[in-house]
Amino acid sequence: MKNHKKRKRPAYVFPDDYLPYLVARASHVILDDFHALLEPGRMRVPEWRVLGTLSAGGAYTVGALARATLFKQPTLSKLLDRLERRGLVRRVAGEMDLRHSLVELTARGSGRIGPEVARARRREKKVLKAYRARDIKAFKALLKAFIAGFEQKAR
Repeated sequence: MKNHKKRKRPAYVFPDDYLPYLVARASHVILDDFHALLEPGRMRVPEWRVLGTLSAGGAYTVGALARATLFKQPTLSKLLDRLERRGLVRRVAGEMDLRHSLVELTARGSGRIGPEVARARRREKKVLKAYRARDIKAFKALLKAFIAGFEQKAR
């Protein structure tokens, strides 16, 4: 065997300070933990994303719900069909424009997602307990600002 000298890692490696990579990596790490949390409730991730988004109340157009849940509209429409058949969501005609239906949570859907949201919040609190509340608040605000800024530039 050859005797290899241990190479020192450079002080800066491209992805280590590249925002899209950091956000993607953080998302991957956080979601791995979160997806494991969903398994005991036998809720699939796509179902969680839709029901969780609707859990705050109010109704979404399909387009707005697609943007909020990160689904392409055709994929979301198929998922909404399944969730509607199960009685978890309902589509209603929009008041201003009958061509745009609104999606809202049913009482059954609310009962299904409520415990999952509570469990997710408890997990988030446990995972973040090592961080100061004001830092968490500032970090979330910064992420929301980045999202809004990049979405605005994409239009």
